[in-house]
Amino acid sequence: MALTVTLEFTEEELDYFRSRMHRVRDRNEQRAPHEVAAAALAEVARLRATARSPFVRRRIDRVARLVAMLDDPEWQLPGLERGRVLDGLAYVADVQDLVPDDVPVLGLVDDAIMLELLLRELQHELDAYEEFDEYRRDEAARRDKPGVHRPVSREDWLASRREVLHARIRER
Repeated sequence: MALTVTLEFTEEELDYFRSRMHRVRDRNEQRAPHEVAAAALAEVARLRATARSPFVRRRIDRVARLVAMLDDPEWQLPGLERGRVLDGLAYVADVQDLVPDDVPVLGLVDDAIMLELLLRELQHELDAYEEFDEYRRDEAARRDKPGVHRPVSREDWLASRREVLHARIRER
């Protein structure tokens, strides 16, 4: 029999978790972004191998998408958003958790809370990237003709979104 537990945090309690994230960021500010991303991916791989909770596993997969978004040369994540993603990834990669991961059952609770907080704060960036990535795959398949190898860029995606918006405006 499974047991479902719902946790509700006040804004003050969430601020505590945010402050933990900022402390980790400050400890990691000397590390290069690619080192933070690589460490986060290593932690994602480790968590995938050990996490039994579907809640944690879903969030781990989304964190891997954050790293992909950060490393994608066609996405060109703006500086402010890039910093926010790196802050979150630094926490994921940090070995000094509130609750050590090797504590049975409870070891990943703090990670799950931080992952949820991080993913909620970066929801718009991640949703946009996933929409772009889907557009890129569809567009690449459509463009796949001999001699045509121009990558699909963020600008292409934005232009297609503008076209859709303009078509909606004209319909009204």
